[in-house]
This record gives sequence, C-alpha cells and structure tokens, in this order.
Amino acid sequence: MSDTSQEAPRAQMTHPADAGSAVMPRSPDLGRENLIIEHDDAVEIIERLRETHVDINGHTFLLKLDTLIVRLGIKWEGKREQVLDHLKTAFERAHPEPNWCIPVNQDCWLGMLPESDSRKGALFIAETWRELCGFFVGDMSALEVPLYDVLAEDVDRISLKKIDLATYFPAGNADNAPIKARHGSSTTEDAKAEGASAAQRPLIVATNLSHAGRNLKVASAVEPLFEMKKMVLIGHRLESMVMENLDNTLLDRKALANLDWGLREMVDILNIDQGLKLLKLRSPEQRKMMMVVPAAFSTFASARARQKITQEVQKAAAEMGLKVLFEIRGLDGVPPHRVLEIVSLIKPFCMTVVGSVSPDRKIIAALAKCGLSGVCVEYDGAKRDEDTLRDYLGGLATTAKLSAGACMVQGFDNYRQMAVARLAGVTHASMRTAALMSPKAPAPVATEDAGS
Repeated sequence: MSDTSQEAPRAQMTHPADAGSAVMPRSPDLGRENLIIEHDDAVEIIERLRETHVDINGHTFLLKLDTLIVRLGIKWEGKREQVLDHLKTAFERAHPEPNWCIPVNQDCWLGMLPESDSRKGALFIAETWRELCGFFVGDMSALEVPLYDVLAEDVDRISLKKIDLATYFPAGNADNAPIKARHGSSTTEDAKAEGASAAQRPLIVATNLSHAGRNLKVASAVEPLFEMKKMVLIGHRLESMVMENLDNTLLDRKALANLDWGLREMVDILNIDQGLKLLKLRSPEQRKMMMVVPAAFSTFASARARQKITQEVQKAAAEMGLKVLFEIRGLDGVPPHRVLEIVSLIKPFCMTVVGSVSPDRKIIAALAKCGLSGVCVEYDGAKRDEDTLRDYLGGLATTAKLSAGACMVQGFDNYRQMAVARLAGVTHASMRTAALMSPKAPAPVATEDAGS
C-alpha cells in the first residue's frame, strides 16, 4: 500500500520549469495530502509533470485502487496485471500521446491529459474507473469515485486533493460552470451523454432476510447475456449473491444447496423481485429481448412458489416486452423424471427452460431427455491459459449439446474468456456484474429488511 504522510502543504508551489512561463501555478489548497512515489522512475515522473505543466494546469489525475483491491480480495494478486492493462488500454485507446498514464506504488494509477479540458479529463478518468469496476467486480457507483487532482511536490512526492465531480469546474476552463448553466448545443449533448452513461451503469440492490434464526443478505443484479455465434448482447440474467448478514461471507453453490428449502425459496423469490425492479429501471433499448430467471429446483417444485414466480414474471415480461427463459438451478443428483415433471409445469409460462448443474460431464450427460433446451454451468474462475481454457470449455460444451442442445456458461470475468468460449463451442454466456464479496468486506449497496 502507499505511504501517505500528513505533512502540511507548502506555502507556495514553484516549479523550476515554470520560470518565464505564462502559465501561473495554482494557489495551494488546504486539505491536500502528500503521497510518496515508490517507483524507480519517480524523478522522471515528477520532471515530466513539471515540464509539460499538466499538473499545474489541472490535467493530472490519480485513481486510488484501494476499494477495488478490497473487493477483489484474495483475487487481487492474480488480477493486478489485468487491471493495470485494462486501464492502460482504455486510456490509450481514447487519448494517445502526448497524453500518458502510469501505475504508481501498489494501489494508485496516474493519468495525464494535457490535450483535454480539466473537467472533461476528470470525467473521462471517472468513467474509466466505473467501467473498470463493472468489468472486474460489478457496479460500484454507490461509492465515491476515488479521484484526485495532482501537484508535483518534490523529486519523489506529489500532493493530492479529492475531486468532487459535482463541483469540479477549475478556473480557466472553457466550460467552468455547472452543466445545467452552460450554453450551446454541444454542452447540452454532453449533459445528455453524461446522464445516459450514468443510467446505463449496472445497479445492485440488497435486502436483509431472516428466517428460522438465519440472517442473510440477498443482493441482486442484472447480468448481461450474450449469444456467442455473433457475440451480441441478447438480454440479461437476474443474478443473485447470497451472503451471511454478519460478515458478508458469500455462499457458494454447495452452501446454497444446503440451505433449508423454505429459506432457499425466499431467497429465490426475493432475487426475482429485485431483479425485475432493476430491469424496469432500464430503457427498452437497454433491456434487449430476453431475461433469464433462475430459481432452485426445490423452489420450482413448490406449487406456491411456482405460481407466484410464473405469475409475476409473466406480468413483468408483458410490461417490458421480453421473452422469458427459466433456469432451474441445483439439478445435481435430481432424478431425470422429476426434472422432466418440473420442466413440463413451467414451460407453458416461458419461451424455454435450461438446467443448471456443476461443471461435470457425467452430471451434464444425466440431463438428457429431461425436456431442457440447454445446460447452464457456472464458470469456476480457475486461472487457465487460453489453450487449457478452450479444452476445458470444449468438453463441457460438447457434452451439453449432446444432452440438451445448448451450452450456457455464466459468470465470465472478461471478453477474452468469452472469445475462447466461443471457439470452444459454448452457445451462450454471461458476463459477471455482481461484486465479489470477500469475508469482512463491506457491501456497497443499500439494504432493507425483508419480513421473516
């Protein structure tokens, strides 16, 4: 982690490179914090900031990655290089040289944008952060963007000040006024674009649930679903995360299977209710054509729960103009005739039904002749090179196609994995948007209590 001191800011900032320059240093601000750059090239970084004036002109920004690191938990070490590569690629695609970026210490990233207006530069870095979080851990818009402006302090030190995007309109900017107060069509379009971007960012909602002395938190999000042949977004899956309410420990597949059936029914119904609300917040263009509605076999086997789910989903689907795909989870070990029975009961209320099982070829093969249109497996998250990943997914896809006709893999971490999956024969896949909750990590979502 970074070594941040609490030294008082200097009375005046003067850069050697500023002598005779028409650019005047900004007045020092109270509330700045100092950051020692633990980097072999610290001197070069500082000198480049000074020579190009990107710091004193308000064109240098720092992202603190702490919250992302906490959310990734033990996965951070394995994801570090991917995160930094993602930032670099996103930055350089939009802003080539002389704009530049570099990771700093173990938990920060600097972006320098001499060619951009200060506010537009800050908004770009903020949006890059949101996209980064959505890609690796899910929506984090409930938290402040950890964005700071930067001033070069010493040969190995910079000073930082937190940026509040709602009030960040640096003096000297061409657009140094709040968006709603600016004039001109281009500004109006910028405001619309910014609002649309915020509306499109994924949301996560959570509710506390108590039943028979067990306290859980059920978080829900809508996970993008892709048809792999053309690699197009065709809809969303109502994704759930179930956590212990006390410490946010995430329940895995096995722990969910061991839940009391009555409690699991409550979890499924709550997730569907929250997921439908999230879908209704989206515009018709954002919802695409299909929604995947998952629930456990035990939940679908309950006449009461089945009726409630099918009625609510049918009503919501009609309102939003969506097709429904029911996903029956937890089919490991369920006799084929029982699977066929439940499929026949829910198929009249949807377009099609898929079954979700562990990524085991024998278990997948057992779903043959059960009336399913496809098999869904959850990606195990193991680290594999592309050839190994293709072989692994290819075996699952081949078995699934023989058993039920289609193979859906849920929870990929990135598009590289999806590209490999496409080559391996996977027919449908989803990108994970839900945050990875490690034990003791705070959940950045508003929660409410559900009745016990």
